[in-house]
Amino acid sequence: MTASVRPVPALLGLPVVAGITAGTCVIALAALGAAGHGGFATDPVGALALAVAAVAVSVAALRLARSGHRAAGRLATGLAALLLAYLGLAVLAVATVAAGHRWAGPAVAAWNSAWIPPLALLQLTASAAVRTGAATPKAHRYVGLVLGAATLANALLTTASEPFDGLPTIAGESWRTALAPVGAAVTVLGVAALLLLPVTLWRAAFGSHHTVRARLGVAAAATTAAPLTVVFCLLLAVARAPGDVEPSLGSVAFLVALSGAAVFAAACAVTAARGATEARRVGIVVRATGLAAAALLVVGAGTLVAAPGSSLGPTSVALVVSATTVVVGGGAWAGTGRLAALLTAAPAAPVTTRNGAEGTEAGSAAGTADVAEPAGVAVETAPDASGAAVRVPASAGAGPASVGGLTAREREVLAALAEGASNAGIAAQLVVSERTVDAHLRAIFVKLDLTPGGDTNRRVRAARIWLEHARQPR
Repeated sequence: MTASVRPVPALLGLPVVAGITAGTCVIALAALGAAGHGGFATDPVGALALAVAAVAVSVAALRLARSGHRAAGRLATGLAALLLAYLGLAVLAVATVAAGHRWAGPAVAAWNSAWIPPLALLQLTASAAVRTGAATPKAHRYVGLVLGAATLANALLTTASEPFDGLPTIAGESWRTALAPVGAAVTVLGVAALLLLPVTLWRAAFGSHHTVRARLGVAAAATTAAPLTVVFCLLLAVARAPGDVEPSLGSVAFLVALSGAAVFAAACAVTAARGATEARRVGIVVRATGLAAAALLVVGAGTLVAAPGSSLGPTSVALVVSATTVVVGGGAWAGTGRLAALLTAAPAAPVTTRNGAEGTEAGSAAGTADVAEPAGVAVETAPDASGAAVRVPASAGAGPASVGGLTAREREVLAALAEGASNAGIAAQLVVSERTVDAHLRAIFVKLDLTPGGDTNRRVRAARIWLEHARQPR
């Protein structure tokens, strides 16, 4: 037997290149900062956060590629490259401003827009990790095009106001916007684009069950990190006015938040791609997302009540912030715990019923729907149209034991159905529309001779046929 040899240098190449590039940029920024240039762009905390994130995402890209999810791996590689580009553009912007070079303006404009593309890539990476189709989803194209347009508009329409001392911060008064209505419209479209994938994946997750629900839920939580980062940016603007927070401090905090979101999304993509649906892992992902959202609410509320113009005294502010933290934090902890339990709920165990009485009790305990069965017939569970676990009699799978009459795509649809995916879940995984999924299911029912009616619905009987086929010896 020939031992397999793992190409270690090839596997380690991407993180090594990312590490060298990131280290070079961090050193350059540190040198410029020591010379008194750059302001917050040379702050070691923000620079190190971006550098670590780039290396971590490059490692995730390798793991995604090795797990067979090449599209997700390529997107993660692009995300790591964008984080490195953000660092490199910071070096270029600081250096050209310090030298008074004529390219300083374009360099600063490019750097000022480089934070938008990583938000798109972190969403696309997580979404691609749960897809099995080779085609590019329309939602992915929309996100890429809209955020690409937002990046270009931000670079062309937004410029630093005079006087320009070093690099600008997040403070709104440091910038002016040409064609403000156009910029506002692009911003609204960009926010809508960032909400598209989270809404789509959460909807698909809640409509599915078993391992499909958990995988889609992990991917949905990862895509939620992007809009949360934007909300954090908006809260920083609120913290600046009326909160009177130092702009440079807020800008560094934003760099750290962007880096954390990228690493979180890449880690979730690896988890979802590997089908890791253990309750502990899913709970960590869901809780991290929920608590981050809760923290943003607390920070926003605290900033508003502690604003210089607020009529509340220090004691009242402390009480309000403490009460908000307890209520919001406690609610987020409890809510995310319930959500994690819902995403990882195990299907009801197969039971044997006799004369229906015992079966009704078991079905109620498991939270499943009962179907009429003859006495002494063993039953199992399978998904119904709503994604609930329905008890299926062993004889309910009337029809051919083989699924050889189905096309390759129909077999993929049937396999996803038997795994627990709803129509939305199947569409999300196979990169097709729900209308296409419905058409495939109708064709499957016809080919398997599954007519409407009977003791169980056709989805349950089709899932039963697939499971019987999967158990046949090859």
